[in-house]
Amino acid sequence: LEDMLIDKKSYGLFVIDRSEAAYGIASGKRIHVQEHLVSNIMGKHRQGGQSAQRFERLIEEAAHKFFKRATEHACSFWLPELENIQAIIIGGPGATKDFVNKNDYFHHEVKKLIREPFFDVGYSNESGLRELVQRAGNLMDQIELDTERKLVDRFLREVMQAHPKATYGEMMIRSALDQGAVERLLLSENVRKRRVMWVCRQCKSEWEGTQSRRSEIPVCANCSSEDVVEDADRSMDLIDELTQLAGHTSASVTLISMDTEEGATLFDAFGGIAALLRYPCLLYTSDAADEEDSVDLGGRR
Repeated sequence: LEDMLIDKKSYGLFVIDRSEAAYGIASGKRIHVQEHLVSNIMGKHRQGGQSAQRFERLIEEAAHKFFKRATEHACSFWLPELENIQAIIIGGPGATKDFVNKNDYFHHEVKKLIREPFFDVGYSNESGLRELVQRAGNLMDQIELDTERKLVDRFLREVMQAHPKATYGEMMIRSALDQGAVERLLLSENVRKRRVMWVCRQCKSEWEGTQSRRSEIPVCANCSSEDVVEDADRSMDLIDELTQLAGHTSASVTLISMDTEEGATLFDAFGGIAALLRYPCLLYTSDAADEEDSVDLGGRR
């Protein structure tokens, strides 16, 4: 059963130039960077006593050895998993990627899976592999990572509109869920908050709140007592609680990983809680509703 739950559809990733190379695999919601290789190719300045032709030959020999080493390492990593790899995607900042493919550096079984076009990316390291995934979206239509990236991109475009069909932040999301306005809820896997039901032992009052750390225990707002306990049966992770609320209005829920730049942006800039809406609407938090003061989707009063 555990084996059946593993997403085995994957894509090989390879970026290279004359100074460095990196390779790995993208599967499900993860980009796995297996290795980053650095070449020892000499610069263009010539060593004393060497002819230009001999120096150029030494450079080309070093480049050949580096290309061979990088592709052999990558092929050795991919070959055991070849039956699950949908395609090999290649990129790099210059013409080296085309040269390596044209001159048959890759194993013949791997070469059958190489897909064109090759993509121009800014680096040939871990950052280059992540950029490669972003640029190669059309070739990776079966991978969840690209689906997540497109959803976050759509959210970022919407939230900048004058009348956006998007919102973010826990209070705004709750308001949208109450109105049935949420089409798709976007939750970062990095959200660690909990929704806790508190009970005051003194006055028996109950209330719920969002907790960042388990050590946080509030004071009772009704009687100022510190004798407050958590009702464990009615408390849960915030992600689980919002997912349940989304289910009441048939809203879709997508967990966004931290393995892409878009996923990191969702968590760092928007708190990891966002939503695409069915229609633009004015949302109210409880405080704003008391003041009869509307809050639009950009968070402006």
